Amino acid sequence: MEEKYFNCKTINSKSSVQNILIIRPGALGDVVVTLPAIEAVRNHFENAKIEIMGYSSFLEIVKGRFYADTISRFDQADIAHLFMRNSSVPASLIHKFSNVDLIISFVSDNEQIMVRNLRVAGVKNVIHYEPLPHENKYIHIIDHFLRCLDLLGVTHSNRIPKIFLKDEDVLFGESFLKGSIVDSKKILVAVHPGSGSRQKCWPMDRYAELILWLKEEMDTQILLISGPADTEIVEALRVKVRDKFILVDHLPLPILAAIIKRCNLFVGNDSGITHLAAAGGTPTISIFGPTDPSMWGPRGERVKIFYRKSPCSPCPPDTRRNCFSQTCLENVSVEDVISQIRYMVTV
Repeated sequence: MEEKYFNCKTINSKSSVQNILIIRPGALGDVVVTLPAIEAVRNHFENAKIEIMGYSSFLEIVKGRFYADTISRFDQADIAHLFMRNSSVPASLIHKFSNVDLIISFVSDNEQIMVRNLRVAGVKNVIHYEPLPHENKYIHIIDHFLRCLDLLGVTHSNRIPKIFLKDEDVLFGESFLKGSIVDSKKILVAVHPGSGSRQKCWPMDRYAELILWLKEEMDTQILLISGPADTEIVEALRVKVRDKFILVDHLPLPILAAIIKRCNLFVGNDSGITHLAAAGGTPTISIFGPTDPSMWGPRGERVKIFYRKSPCSPCPPDTRRNCFSQTCLENVSVEDVISQIRYMVTV
């Protein structure tokens, strides 16, 4: 099965493309790893209006922040019609797409059902590109998306995601820190012990040991990042380390990004927040286990990934869900991370 599908009428010139819709549903990490490709599209079609369709809570990080002029929801009822064979495309979608000059779809659609329905809806130019490479292809996910640009003749010069913040994001972030931190001169470390999958999380006891060391040996201020799936691990850490952290909980992503950007260091698992930290330029330590960092590792100017491969890692999602030993993650010691922290905060 081909990874991509190109169905375009002739794009005579860049100036003929005035409205672009990029369809990219997925979680935060999925959005971040697509940013270099979207950046290249933005730079190539510099006068075009770009709309990104996905999940609004994650797309706030790009709305009005260089990448997207506007965003829209992929999880709306009308969109379901695009995945139905011989569908009668609703008038609402036909109207929405009538002014779109180019759609770039990063949606799994191996049977091309969505592409055909987009053509029926009157879309002039459609590029479909599978969001995951073939199982037998070993390529970093960012480079996989960049290959999509060949279909448009678009060049790129950057393979590292970047986050662009508004002044208001920075001000809200500074306001949060000012109201939370007693001593602004202390080293500020953000720690995110969670992930979208518990099987990708470094053991909680090791995070507790690391936080206590950071407080007692380096006299740092700890910001503990918590998301919707992290409540249980955060509560367990609260008991273990006796509240030796400031909880950063359920903040809008642009404000969270501004807060992490102000930190001297970030430590986390294979998660979207870790990709966000790296893309914001914060020195980042990422701990991998069941997933392959050569494909999923965060990219940034100062990123260190710990991955101690075990005989069974990386493993497929079905295997991961039924794994209780977590040997791959336990192979990364607290001493490994401490050694890297000593290096990163002094360089």
